Amino acid sequence: MAMTQARRGLLPGLHGLRATAAGMVVLFHLHAIPTLPVPEHLPWIATHFGLGVHLFFALSAFSLAWANPEAATRPGPYLVKRFFRIAPLYWLLLAVMLLRGRWPGAGRVAAEALFAFNAIPGWHGSLVPAGWTIGVEMPFYLMLPLLLRIRGVAGMALAAALATLLSWQARLGLEAAMPPDSDYPQVALASNLWVFVLALLAYRVFERVRGTAREGVTAAAAAALALGLLLFLGSPLAVPLAMPGNPDLLLFGLAFAALCLWQALRPSRLLRSGPALWLGERSYSIYLSHFLLILALRPAYARIEAALGEGGWAFLACFAVTLPPLCLAAALGYRWVERPGIALGRRIIARMGARAATPDIVPAR
Repeated sequence: MAMTQARRGLLPGLHGLRATAAGMVVLFHLHAIPTLPVPEHLPWIATHFGLGVHLFFALSAFSLAWANPEAATRPGPYLVKRFFRIAPLYWLLLAVMLLRGRWPGAGRVAAEALFAFNAIPGWHGSLVPAGWTIGVEMPFYLMLPLLLRIRGVAGMALAAALATLLSWQARLGLEAAMPPDSDYPQVALASNLWVFVLALLAYRVFERVRGTAREGVTAAAAAALALGLLLFLGSPLAVPLAMPGNPDLLLFGLAFAALCLWQALRPSRLLRSGPALWLGERSYSIYLSHFLLILALRPAYARIEAALGEGGWAFLACFAVTLPPLCLAAALGYRWVERPGIALGRRIIARMGARAATPDIVPAR
């Protein structure tokens, strides 16, 4: 029992990484949506920060494995908790988009509400801006209890190798089958499965070494692997890997898994700081609200560019203008939507437990 409770404690490094992933995606869309040029010395914002969504994928797998040690044998409570953690805020924004747009049809709305839209090319992009990632993550949440039945590092390493091969082949196959302008080969669940399973491998390593003499050495090795791969993949040396099937992206999954392992074992001072933990706790609200906020602020960005000219200072000023309302939206979303959803999930789980503990009453004859 003590071990189970300890496992459910906060891993502050992972919370800080959630804040990092959210910041990466916000900066990427701040460039991509209003087409703001990024600072000259920060080209990775435009080229690589969109991969913050894959860092989110890795963090989801690692942190859910940590927080739900009984999911493999008792998946019900885990699935209820996860559903009510994700669905309420998504449904709210889905309702907003339906109210302000044309009715897309009952089938499309049902696919969105039931989180089945990733399986349908053409609907995979989601009616909620940037919501395609939820269409990837929700089916993975269903798969997680089965994946967690794979015990040990060796078994999960084999699963990770197979998932990586599957994702690479899925990308190649979908690129050949889909129209050239379709992004479905990049956003399909099969194309992204590898990053989740690599993170589960990192978690199994974490389980093996945590609290042992190998913990420090493993953290150092994970840090070296993560930083080394990220430096390589962000350099011109990785350009030849940008080919069909995206082998460079597969390596990013390995880097993100190593990053999760490193920060789970040895969280950095910055990532475990109060502001990072606050942002990490609200990263889901940050993610789902930032796209609409950036769209709404485009007139302000245009005025900033007119005053400062295109380039680094204008981009940084636009980010400074975006951050306060984004934090406010995240705080409100977390307080009034996410937390009530979490509480509702807990009440349902408590009732499930009470019902399971109540013995059957056999009527007297």
